[in-house]
Amino acid sequence: MPIFNFNWISTTPERRDQVVEDISAGSEPGSRFYLLLSTSALIAAFGLMANSTAVIIGAMLVSPLMTPIIGTALGLVIGDGKLFANSLRSVVIGVVLAIVSSAILGFLPLALDATPEMLARVQPTLLDLMVAILAGFAGSYAMIDEKVSPALPGVAIAVAIVPPLSNTGICLSLGYYAGAFGSFTLFFANFLSILLVAALTFAAAGLSPGTRLTQSAHLVRSFVIAALGFVIVAGFLTYSLVKIVEER
Repeated sequence: MPIFNFNWISTTPERRDQVVEDISAGSEPGSRFYLLLSTSALIAAFGLMANSTAVIIGAMLVSPLMTPIIGTALGLVIGDGKLFANSLRSVVIGVVLAIVSSAILGFLPLALDATPEMLARVQPTLLDLMVAILAGFAGSYAMIDEKVSPALPGVAIAVAIVPPLSNTGICLSLGYYAGAFGSFTLFFANFLSILLVAALTFAAAGLSPGTRLTQSAHLVRSFVIAALGFVIVAGFLTYSLVKIVEER
C-alpha cells in the first residue's frame, strides 16, 4: 500500500516490474553509456563556446545521465542495493568524464572568451532549483506512465544536466574557479532535486515495498542525507537569488 493515496499515479504490478527493468537497464554502467555521455558533454562544450543554444539543446537530447539519476532514487525507494550502486556509479563516473572531457577541450589553443551561454550557468539561483524539481517529477512520472513516456526528451531539455558539467570543465581549464563552482552547484542542485522528487513520485506510485510503517521508516533512513543536502543547496540558491535581485 503506497504512503500517499494518489490514485491517478498508481500503477499495475506488471507496469511496476517493467519500470524497474527499464530503469535498471538504462542505469547500468558500461562503455556505451560513458561514450555517449562524453560525446554529449563535448557537444555541450562546443555549444557553450560557440554561444549556440541549438547545439546545447542537441547535447541535452543525447545525454543518458537522467536515467541513472532516477535509477538512484528508485534503488533507494525499493531497497535494491545493486540498482542503487550501479546507478550511483554511473552518475559519479559520468560526471567526472563530462568535466574532464570538457576541460581537455578548454585547454586546446582556441580563442575562447566567456559567452553569454557560459555566464548564464555560473550563478545558479532558486529559479533553477524550481525547474529541476518540476523536471524531476515529469521525468519519473513519464517513466511510470507508458502513455507519457514520449515526453522524456522534453524533460531532458528542461532540466539541462550536462551543460553545467561541461561549463564546469571549461571554467576549470580557463582558471575561472568561481565559475566552475557555480556551474557544478547548478548540476548538484539539479541532481538532488531529481533524486528527491523522483523518489517521492515512485513512493506515491506504490513502488516502495512493505507496509505503510515499513515504508515510512525505510524512506526516512534512505533520504535524510539527501534531504539535508537539498535544504542546504536551496538555502544557498535562495541567497544567490536575493543578492541578484538586490543588485538589480
